[in-house]
Amino acid sequence: MKSNIFPFLPMPIEAAENISRRFDFFSNILFKVNPNIKKELNQADIEIEPRRYFSVSLMSAFLVFLSAFAVILVIGLQIKTIFEVLPSAFLFSFAVAVIILFYYITYPKLVIMRKNKMIDRDLLFALRYITIRLHSGIPLYDAMVSVAQGDYGLVSDEFKKTIKEISNGVSETKALEDMAIRNPSEFFRRTIWQIANNMRSGADVGSTLESITKNLVEEHKILVRRYGSELNPLILLYMMFSVIIPALSITVLVVMSSFSGVKVPVILFYIIPIAVFLLQIFFISVIKNKRPMLTI
Repeated sequence: MKSNIFPFLPMPIEAAENISRRFDFFSNILFKVNPNIKKELNQADIEIEPRRYFSVSLMSAFLVFLSAFAVILVIGLQIKTIFEVLPSAFLFSFAVAVIILFYYITYPKLVIMRKNKMIDRDLLFALRYITIRLHSGIPLYDAMVSVAQGDYGLVSDEFKKTIKEISNGVSETKALEDMAIRNPSEFFRRTIWQIANNMRSGADVGSTLESITKNLVEEHKILVRRYGSELNPLILLYMMFSVIIPALSITVLVVMSSFSGVKVPVILFYIIPIAVFLLQIFFISVIKNKRPMLTI
């Protein structure tokens, strides 16, 4: 997974990895500041060496800085002198480059968060299916193969990797432990660790899975209730900033202009609806991101 992690890079990733070696000094500094990047890249399925990831990120941000600086300089020179344009062009381009670099640094975390939600959404159904298969007398390996071939989203993808490892000669217990290590989902890791421990001790995996499934359902219910409680302050803020404050602002502006004679700029009446629209998009995205992708 390399092609879509550097959207602001105007060259193939293979060429960028070679050119970006000039930024290795700074990438080493970023690596020391964020030593968990190797684990994050592994859990996000981003197949690139951590220091090289930082080097390419720095190079991409630098290219964005140069592009933005050149564009602002060309446009600004049509209006002002070069000495007036240079500081503004530099500061704006530097700010854009910093934002791009911050995006690259946090990108693995964003992928992991999205992956967690997708795994937690399908995990319960997959565990129920494995439990039913085990109670029917089907071996655990065959049950995992069925999940890998089933329609369980990223859960099926994880089991496909594990089945491939087992087919290559890795023991089932070791393959399950590896799957738990590389997976970012807390629910998934805990479940796989318990399955691996039961296999190692020779306990009944079916009974353990049934108990895990019940506990998982209860935890999902707690998450849903927590999400419901978090909606109340969000709804209050939404009403304040999207309905009450804009309405009061327009009323106050009209009243003040009527009594004081101060002319209110017409552009304010265009800015307020646009600001309200952007706020609504913001609140919708916050509510959507906080919503747990769970099934009970």
